[in-house]
Amino acid sequence: MHIDRRYIQTQVRFATDDLETMREARRYQAHVFSLFRPYIGTRVLEVGSGIGTTTRTLVDLAERVVGIEPNRASVARLRHAVGHHPAFLLHDCHLEECDRRELIAERFDTVLCVNVLEHIEDDTEALRVFAEIAAPAHGHVLIFVPAVQAAYGRLDAALGHHRRYSRRALARKFDAAGLGLQVLKYTNPVGLLAWMFKAYVMRSAAHSSREIALFETLVAPWALPLERLVPAPVGLSLVAVARPRRHPA
Repeated sequence: MHIDRRYIQTQVRFATDDLETMREARRYQAHVFSLFRPYIGTRVLEVGSGIGTTTRTLVDLAERVVGIEPNRASVARLRHAVGHHPAFLLHDCHLEECDRRELIAERFDTVLCVNVLEHIEDDTEALRVFAEIAAPAHGHVLIFVPAVQAAYGRLDAALGHHRRYSRRALARKFDAAGLGLQVLKYTNPVGLLAWMFKAYVMRSAAHSSREIALFETLVAPWALPLERLVPAPVGLSLVAVARPRRHPA
């Protein structure tokens, strides 16, 4: 059965349960975080905190972490995971429902958005907001998104993805949003093959713990470190690092 949750994704538990499954991919999660670690500062806006998988690491590194998470099921688990931490503040709403002046006043040096931009219908406008919120002198906007539209399948629709991205398409959106790219690269080519197998052969609409375990034990130990030596020509995801193209007032 084909289920499209693009317009109801924050009202259902599916994405939250998927995050619980993906949390088992510890090597993969550590790999994703390592791609952004050199650019993470002390005042971080995390757009799409989910169940706190990345947030728990951020609050131990940064002086201030503000999370935005609209999914009610995820918010409950997020509050349990990090809600008590003195460095953390949660906005349990959509990005467009936040007070933009309040966010700008925080003077974030980091806007982090991992596997969230694809859930936003007007992604270019979201990038414009990130450019406005990031501190003008030294702020970074860090984006991680699914790549290769040809790999779009039932799982993408079930998760609420509006799209997957190519390098060229994502670069155009950053340019339109007033963001100057410093890094734009693919990651996890082996994962892309597995995703396309799920999309076209298995026609799967869910991750499984067994699949995660296989990737973590058989693929991640060699495939992810290999990327440090050999840049991936294509991959399951795109990594982007940018700065607002403006001068401080």
